[in-house]
Amino acid sequence: MAVQPISLTEKQHDDFVKAHDRGDLLQLSSWASVKRQNGWSGERIAVGTNGTTTGVALLLFKQVPKLPFTLCYAPRGFVVDYDDTESLKVLTEEAKRVAKDRRAITIKIDPNIDRDEVPGLMTEMTELGFIHKGYGGGFDYAQPRFTMETDLRPSEKEIFGKFHHKFRYNVRLAEKKGIVCTEVGRDGLKTFAELMKVTGERDGFSTRGLDYFENLYDCLQPNDARLFLTKLEPSLALEQQRHTLEKATRELAKIERALEKETVEKKRPSLTNREKQTREQIEKIETALPELVELDKRYPDGLVLSGGLLTLAGRRSYYLYGASSNEFREFMPNHLMQWTMMQAAKESGAERYDFGGVSGKTDPDDEYAGLYAFKSGWGSDMIEKVGEFDLVLNRLLYFALEKGLPLVKGLRKRFRR
Repeated sequence: MAVQPISLTEKQHDDFVKAHDRGDLLQLSSWASVKRQNGWSGERIAVGTNGTTTGVALLLFKQVPKLPFTLCYAPRGFVVDYDDTESLKVLTEEAKRVAKDRRAITIKIDPNIDRDEVPGLMTEMTELGFIHKGYGGGFDYAQPRFTMETDLRPSEKEIFGKFHHKFRYNVRLAEKKGIVCTEVGRDGLKTFAELMKVTGERDGFSTRGLDYFENLYDCLQPNDARLFLTKLEPSLALEQQRHTLEKATRELAKIERALEKETVEKKRPSLTNREKQTREQIEKIETALPELVELDKRYPDGLVLSGGLLTLAGRRSYYLYGASSNEFREFMPNHLMQWTMMQAAKESGAERYDFGGVSGKTDPDDEYAGLYAFKSGWGSDMIEKVGEFDLVLNRLLYFALEKGLPLVKGLRKRFRR
């Protein structure tokens, strides 16, 4: 039986997206609900044969201001095996049918495919009428063309071991300083939005408001959005440090007794070195204790320092948003938060942890060098996507769109998430 258009429920659509290698958060049916707040509407299409689904797509539409036309965008779509030419062809025809009914100027897709991953893809897409938009920089398109992703399939020990040594140190430092990271419910979004405002003011970028995050969280719940907050718990750090101090003090006494009894000269250097290290450890703890005591007095209920929004789509997970306060940044709350969210994503069944976009350049002089340095420190790989394809349905208006004529000025930005 030939491949043909089929009808799926939202659950059937989402189950297919979550199980497929090309699946992505932005192709879940709930993403249309997220985007509705920004004036987008969505339609789902699917194709299959012999009772088996072979491809799906979420098409988003937005009205062009002052014109009876729309923009059509399938973010990180279509979800199909691109070497299954028949399914891809039928899915494309179905997308054209729906888009023409909505008077779309063009259908834009940026499939979840690595560059050069699918041999013959460019020829195949050209034959279907798509125009490839080139291999530009990471932030030249609706979605980042370069992303940083950590493989979650190894054991937690192996994943942690691939982090940059400084990142491993920072995670442990945060724990020693009394930082804890826990998942919280919807009521934590207010705190998260406040942290986001602080982050935007500090780093110089515009931020989303509470209503946006509530909408995102509500649309993706109950399984696809999880909020984490890190908190300074001085009482916890105090307890840990006092316990460590007691243990080190006992160890020092044991070493001193051994030195008094030791007569074999060649063993004394090792004992002397251990004595020195233990005394330094004790001194370091005793120096830190007064600060922790004072913090415990100031923040008996703890102090929230950062937050992160983890989103999930089957085998893929995404660090979608993060925010932090200006206080105690030297305690490295964000590093513990990232590790905690990775562990949660792995436990949920995710195989990849997507940190989001980078410029595609690793030059330390690049304007986004800091972004790359942070995202690459987590044992992540830089993934280069194949980029965008346009399927033109109205050549005159598409030309105006591409040339940036006043009639459609600014429409390019409307595709962005």
